[in-house]
Amino acid sequence: MLWPDNKKFAFTIIDDTDNSYVENVKPIYDLLYTLKMRTTKTCWVYPPRDSFTGHSLSNEGYRNFVLDLAKKGFELALHNVGSGAFNREEILRGIELFKDFTGDYPLMQINHANNPDNLYWGSERYTGFTKFLIKIIYGNKRSYYGSDINSPYFWGDVSKNHIKYIRNHTFNGINTLNYDPQMPYRAKKKNEFSNYWFSSSDGHTVEEFNNLISSKNVNELVASGGLCIVYTHFASGFVNGNGVVDCTFEMQLRNLSQKEGWFVPASEILDYLLTQKKEPEFVSQFYQACLDVRWMFDRVFKKIKMGR
Repeated sequence: MLWPDNKKFAFTIIDDTDNSYVENVKPIYDLLYTLKMRTTKTCWVYPPRDSFTGHSLSNEGYRNFVLDLAKKGFELALHNVGSGAFNREEILRGIELFKDFTGDYPLMQINHANNPDNLYWGSERYTGFTKFLIKIIYGNKRSYYGSDINSPYFWGDVSKNHIKYIRNHTFNGINTLNYDPQMPYRAKKKNEFSNYWFSSSDGHTVEEFNNLISSKNVNELVASGGLCIVYTHFASGFVNGNGVVDCTFEMQLRNLSQKEGWFVPASEILDYLLTQKKEPEFVSQFYQACLDVRWMFDRVFKKIKMGR
């Protein structure tokens, strides 16, 4: 892959807003800004109404922090309008509030946990054998209704109009393109209420993130001219109670920043990938099934290695 400005590889981060407060994530963003690495931060519009914690754009202090990130070149994405059950009226109002607060509609949506308004989630997320297996394990009852026009949680029409990218699979390896070389892609059976889908690499907690960006892995990424889109939760152990960034994470991130990488937000990278695409508009069901199966094996391996 040829990257802009003759960069040798591309690297970015998508930070899940679960349990996020200014105190436990700001030191990370201060570090990223110092290292000239612009990344993507997801946000809620409303406070959580379930077991999850964290601030939202409704909190003035947190909103000011997030808007300052946007001024510095970071991307703001949506992690549903909030954590929990929100009906269509609340969702539509939340999308408009996002625009009022930030100046733009979100380009990216990341489905959150078990929110009933998730788009094409649960068994709808998969195809072929994996879809069949998921239905056997979890039953055939539908749990996610963002694309169900008859549901009070439906907002697929708004997603189609404003959301360009939705994340699907997350894999264990550092070179995300090795797993999903056709991303961002369109899926025909999901096209009515979505646009493009993409994959990411798993850096869920600080331990997993540090394993992912080890010197060995980074050197392989650089040598291959690859792309890493890390999906993580900066609120998961990256900063201690005294506001100090995990030392291993900081050391490895500083080392990574010295490489000749293209360090821009996720949507900017995905936009660039679209300009390089020559394949048909929709990926095949076989391609999607291969992603599903590879994802399933990665989940099993992670369960064995990380215990979750």
